[in-house]
Amino acid sequence: MDKNRQFKKVKIMLMRSDKFVRLSGIMMMGKTTMTTDIPTACTDGRNEMYNPEFIWQFTEKMVGFIIIHENMHKAGRHLTTYKKLVEIYGFKMVNIGLDLWINSRIKKADPNEELVAMPYLDGKQVGLYDVKYDGWTVLQIIKDLKQEQEDQPEQGEDGEGDGGDGGGEGGEGGGGGEGFDDHDWEGASEMSEEEVKKLGSDIKQAIRQGQMAAKKMGVGTGAGSDLLGLNELVASKVNWKQQLQEFASSTCTAKQESSWRRPNRRFLHQGIIMPTLISESITELVFSRDASGSMHFGDRLTKVTSEMVAIAKALRIEKIHLIDWDGAVGYYEEFTADTFQYAPSIKNVHGGGGTDPTCVAAYLKEKQIKPDAIIMLTDGDIDNWGIWDSPILWVIANNRKITAPVGKTINLEEAA
Repeated sequence: MDKNRQFKKVKIMLMRSDKFVRLSGIMMMGKTTMTTDIPTACTDGRNEMYNPEFIWQFTEKMVGFIIIHENMHKAGRHLTTYKKLVEIYGFKMVNIGLDLWINSRIKKADPNEELVAMPYLDGKQVGLYDVKYDGWTVLQIIKDLKQEQEDQPEQGEDGEGDGGDGGGEGGEGGGGGEGFDDHDWEGASEMSEEEVKKLGSDIKQAIRQGQMAAKKMGVGTGAGSDLLGLNELVASKVNWKQQLQEFASSTCTAKQESSWRRPNRRFLHQGIIMPTLISESITELVFSRDASGSMHFGDRLTKVTSEMVAIAKALRIEKIHLIDWDGAVGYYEEFTADTFQYAPSIKNVHGGGGTDPTCVAAYLKEKQIKPDAIIMLTDGDIDNWGIWDSPILWVIANNRKITAPVGKTINLEEAA
């Protein structure tokens, strides 16, 4: 069979499969080119390019793995979303982190390799995979790789922040492989803001098309069946910037005061020292997710997590405290605005029993965390709403009739 026809056959098979149908819209987006101008395979964020001499060293299942891998890069908008991480950690380390994250999800979607298989060549694993990173976010993986590099200085850096080789021994548990693709980060960085927005919009539409195709096939579309994690990549319906501006202006901002610590520059040339009016704003924020059993129904938790990331991207926040809770606090991590936006899934929640938001208030008091504002993401199945020392916004998922008796309430469905 002609190799181009064979490639199309593999791709169509994946698009029609229950495991990867959700990615079908992404796989139809852009052009697919076979060229020897690249060493292996890559994407520019919209189009896919494969070196036929490279990919046809492998079996059809392994080629299928490479196809899904490249399309996961597209679905995640990796070349535009992670540009800032490249500036911090370098091209190679970010590539390694993204590859480990993608391949972990592919392995989760097809653990028995019924449709796709990790590429091997001459008995050596080609793709990057380490069971250690299952369930981790891209940022957490990159931070861990960076720490490992710093703990082993003899591996060093190459002057451009390449981030080591992401090595380790091959096999299921050892982070083996060297990766089989590289991408046009420089080209992505030259995209205009309008081009980036258009690409993002097209990707979201393609993901929705895949969701519709899955539904027509009778494949579940809830969070539990979305093993590739595509649901979380679809943008929030809520205009969070507008909603949070309203919340901030009515509760914890719009307060100006004179400060002599920062003299007004308009008068300095006259030898006159006058105070500057300083507007207070939200610089330290708590994002808190309800991880109780009721929130595991359907795609509620995925939707809420997606909304949380939309909030973080809408504001310039110096410190973000992320807390997961049910009857007790199960997970805590601190972020900045620059790091938080790269952690859409954060971590698997640790809840599953009870719904008591007062545990968050107690935790903040114990840890002496005094945020400017608190945002609680929940389905509202709560008996005791608690007493709070900071302005609080309750974001209620799928429960329009509930209004919190304390603070301000926004409903996800109503605020579209």
